[in-house]
Amino acid sequence: MKKKINKKNLLNVLITWRLLKDDIKNFHKIFTKNKIKYKTFKVKQFAKEKELLKIIGNFDGLICGDDEVTEKVIDRAKKLKVISKWGTGLDSINLRYAKNNNIKVLNSPGAFTDNVSDHAIALMFSITRNIAQNYEDIKKGNWSKRLSTNLKNKTIGIIGYGKIGKMIKKKLSSFEVKFLINDLKKIKMKNTNKNTIFKKSDILFLCVDLNKTSKHMISKKQFQLMKKNLVLINICRGDVIKNDDMYLALKNNKIRGAGLDVHHNEPILKGNKFLSLKNCILTSHNAFNSEDVIRKINKKTVTNLVKSLRSY
Repeated sequence: MKKKINKKNLLNVLITWRLLKDDIKNFHKIFTKNKIKYKTFKVKQFAKEKELLKIIGNFDGLICGDDEVTEKVIDRAKKLKVISKWGTGLDSINLRYAKNNNIKVLNSPGAFTDNVSDHAIALMFSITRNIAQNYEDIKKGNWSKRLSTNLKNKTIGIIGYGKIGKMIKKKLSSFEVKFLINDLKKIKMKNTNKNTIFKKSDILFLCVDLNKTSKHMISKKQFQLMKKNLVLINICRGDVIKNDDMYLALKNNKIRGAGLDVHHNEPILKGNKFLSLKNCILTSHNAFNSEDVIRKINKKTVTNLVKSLRSY
């Protein structure tokens, strides 16, 4: 059992999320008012377990991105009471072990619904309208007239019918398309099984959380069920798809194409095999990113932390 915080004492908070570090001066007053001393830690993408193990020991709070908050990290964090996750996804944090150690874990549900749904649809159009390839043609001096695909009368599959999945459906409903929806929870419409969605979809959006049931949800077996004209859009987590099987499906034209904002390993490095594929568009896990939303979630993340720390 961890000791309760003495509210008269200075509290120590570690901040690893880069977008908050860049904006930290705007929150200096709220930290000072609540007697919170903060330290920032520079990471490339997220803090790995071995990095956190070296520094986490004396902090009462943590503001993080997709940091590897494992059992070992929690065991080392003897004073830790609150983890405030920037954004929504919590799969990098061992939630069960955090709860067992009386550590509150907070996030900002629905923070990026508009941004991510917009980005998912943009990836879809980039492929169905051949926008990226047409641009590359022009740069090479080729005034190409590539055939494109209209959305009308197409079947759109959405696996994961949370806030983002619902928003994608809402935004695409005016295109006269048919929807097939799957979710683990009971929904207010027909819940179509995943195999049917794999077989019948022309466009497939993946909007699930990463957990034991969704990891490698799509592998060779599922790619074999899909139409050759399928466009696959993944804006949730890279490990939802078995990476090597997706590469082979794209390379061998088993499906038409894929738009991927999330990846098995991030960041994508020069020489990654997916970069050689002409039917694959990659973005840098950037679907969430807009100036107004960043400011909003920075404030929400800090507020979550301060309120929770001061509640002890």
